[in-house]
Amino acid sequence: MATARPRIGALDLLRGATVAAMILVNNPGNWNAVYRPLVHAPWHGLTAADLIFPAFVFIMGVAMSLALPGRSHDAGLPHRAILTRGVWLVLMGLTLNVVAAWPHLGSVRIPGVLQRIGLTYVVAAYVLLSSTRRSLWAWIVSLLVLHTVVLRAGGPLEPAVNLSARVDEALFGAHLLSADGDPEGALGLLTSVATALLGAVAGRALLRRSTNAPSRSGTAALLAMGGGMVVAGLVLSAWLPINKALWTASFVLVASGVAALGLAACVALAGERATRIAAPLFWLGTNPLAIYFLSELTTTAMQWPLVSGRSVKDVVFWDALVPALGDNGGPFSSLAFALLYTSVWIAVAGTMKWRGIRLRV
Repeated sequence: MATARPRIGALDLLRGATVAAMILVNNPGNWNAVYRPLVHAPWHGLTAADLIFPAFVFIMGVAMSLALPGRSHDAGLPHRAILTRGVWLVLMGLTLNVVAAWPHLGSVRIPGVLQRIGLTYVVAAYVLLSSTRRSLWAWIVSLLVLHTVVLRAGGPLEPAVNLSARVDEALFGAHLLSADGDPEGALGLLTSVATALLGAVAGRALLRRSTNAPSRSGTAALLAMGGGMVVAGLVLSAWLPINKALWTASFVLVASGVAALGLAACVALAGERATRIAAPLFWLGTNPLAIYFLSELTTTAMQWPLVSGRSVKDVVFWDALVPALGDNGGPFSSLAFALLYTSVWIAVAGTMKWRGIRLRV
């Protein structure tokens, strides 16, 4: 049977930082005034915002390598738990989309962040349950090559006409994020699973088997793996552009490499002193998906019109924050609102931590 899941402070630290970044990027005060690193690249290219979601998928893979056994002949493997968790994540994502579209349900988006996470989790978990370390690499390479060959064979990589957009239109019709396609569409599942499996490889490399704790050699291996993936991704990008919306193989390598380097840095930082200084990030890392779900739900609710016809967000941002900061709704006050909103959810996460509430979804 699988052993008890070890908890690694560095993983909670990186996961918390990723959730904080997710909330920050998704909640500017004014979408027309956002600092460039905090918005996604319009198509090909990479910004800091583009690294957040793949980092979370990578971290999920690391956590899965701790929670699930490798190739095993044990009878009690958690197949039902894997499927149940995947279904819950998909349903949570669809709930967010329904609430965001209400009452115009005819245009509700079907793909989404939590849907992608749920499907990636199920597929990657089953691969992990049946794979050795060597076969994991075979899966990763096969998925990246398959996605690249299919995408390249499908024609140009431009918005709306690329194969990924055409597949999504055939599967979901108009129920997509935009007419150009959906960044969490079906074809990208191949490479998001590869991202999670890279995280699983990193997790297995990091731990000293005898103690289930990070080792110095494991951290060195993580640094080498991260640096190697970034270089490989940049080299590949000369032929296959880095593109988050398409989740290209070059994007996977660069984003996963950065996440691996971030995890190595968190291993170095996650001592007793860092635990005190970065406590808010540890709080977020304890209930990441629950905090993300609730923050997104609240974001939507804050944009509903009040009796006056204005939303809570408009009142807080335009009537209170902008006059106080005096930049006419520019990028500084826009960022200030995002930081304020993120701080609210850090406080919620801290309260949950203090009360011992841990919601596993």
